[in-house]
Amino acid sequence: MNLSRVTWTVLLAGTLLLTACGARNDTQNAQQVTDDLIVTLIPAPQGYTGDHLTVVLTDPDGTPITDVSVSVEGNMNHAGMAPVLTESVLDEADGTVDGRYRVPFTFTMLGDWIVTVSVNQADGTRSQHDVDLTVTEEAVTIQ
Repeated sequence: MNLSRVTWTVLLAGTLLLTACGARNDTQNAQQVTDDLIVTLIPAPQGYTGDHLTVVLTDPDGTPITDVSVSVEGNMNHAGMAPVLTESVLDEADGTVDGRYRVPFTFTMLGDWIVTVSVNQADGTRSQHDVDLTVTEEAVTIQ
């Protein structure tokens, strides 16, 4: 019985230690809702060193929107820095048509950013959605 109690104590202590030392996952999503569009911005899991942002588009009922193109512009929230601009991507660019647009994007420095997601419809209609982010070496945090 004592061996069992010791074993459980060691396992519990090891689990707590691993949990405390584990990598932080501060990935957050920013969601903006308009009358006919829900835009969700998801930073890359790698955070600052990631090479893309994921934009998820759905209608208010949750149906994926797959027939638009999406581009992103990233600006520091202070003057003097060049913006990070992306080309428009289609939904199928990542191999699936699911309303998830993987946009190549790399943060050029740490600090506070304003990321503008542009949604371009086939009829020429364009909507823009601003998301405030803070980029640190540990994480990309939605404000």
